[in-house]
Amino acid sequence: MTEVLDVDDAHLEDSIHRAALIIKNGGTAVFPTETVYGLGADAFNERACKKIFEAKNRPADNPLIVHISNFNMLDDVAYIDEDLLDKMKNVWPSPLTLLLKKKNKVPGIVTSDLDTVCVRFPDNKIASKLIDEAGPIAAPSANLATKPSIVDSVTAIKELNNRVDVILNAGRVKYGVESTIIDCTEKPYEMLRPGAFSLEDTISILGDVHASEYVGGYTESKIALTPGLKYRHYAPSKKLFLIENKEKFREFISSDNSRDFLTLCSYDNAEYAKYDKIILGKDIYEVAHNLFYDFRLLDNSDKEYGVIQSFDEKGIGLAVMNRIRKASFTAVKDKENIDKIDKVLNE
Repeated sequence: MTEVLDVDDAHLEDSIHRAALIIKNGGTAVFPTETVYGLGADAFNERACKKIFEAKNRPADNPLIVHISNFNMLDDVAYIDEDLLDKMKNVWPSPLTLLLKKKNKVPGIVTSDLDTVCVRFPDNKIASKLIDEAGPIAAPSANLATKPSIVDSVTAIKELNNRVDVILNAGRVKYGVESTIIDCTEKPYEMLRPGAFSLEDTISILGDVHASEYVGGYTESKIALTPGLKYRHYAPSKKLFLIENKEKFREFISSDNSRDFLTLCSYDNAEYAKYDKIILGKDIYEVAHNLFYDFRLLDNSDKEYGVIQSFDEKGIGLAVMNRIRKASFTAVKDKENIDKIDKVLNE
């Protein structure tokens, strides 16, 4: 039976202590970060980390991220040069993950037997306190494999009850999309996954950072160097169609053909939606915050399909579009179900 622990001021210390004890004894814990909820275990306990893969139905070749709460922990986990370390002291804690060469103390199950490890220092009080007490925690996002990441504790409890040992009940997270991942194993650095930490900010702090071919969300890597590269991710169970052309999106959602779809759109486009709609937000930060939550509203709706607009790919918008494209079935050709939207998608 999964324990659910409140983390309000009256219960925070006791709940953190209990969750940390479970982790140190080889158990699994669901906890909030500033980006999404994570499903974690002792990063140095191979048997405990295996439970993460089992709970999520996660492929074994999809590595985990090691979460730390101070720079001494980093020294136990990975190699980092002095110049990069000095820069990260001005950046962490933040939603920025580094891919580094791993140290032998990190078991192969965490890194999918690669010689690299993803490391991040989350900017969340509850996560920091938990890691302080439990030690480095290996964790991917807490959702079941392929489903949208979990951004609220209600969903975490519903989806992971009896799959994990403890869940910290902390409400909604801040950002709503996962951390940015930068490959720092060689120069120039390369962004592998866009996230809550923008490419522009990364360049201003770390210097020469290139965007990899994967950041747009159009292609997948044959090897999962990090989470979010190889497998279809972040998707609702129902088919989601992305119309990237602004005019065609407005035309479609204002047509009778859209009656069979749930429209996911910005506040600015809501007036064009003739039938059922979910307003993702007034600005790109609200969209990012609500995206995965609203994917789950699509799944819980009485509509069989969803249709979603595109967004400007500046700042956190790059991460938003990466997640939408990875979640989209736009390219699927199912004649029985897609005749009404096929023409719009292919013009």
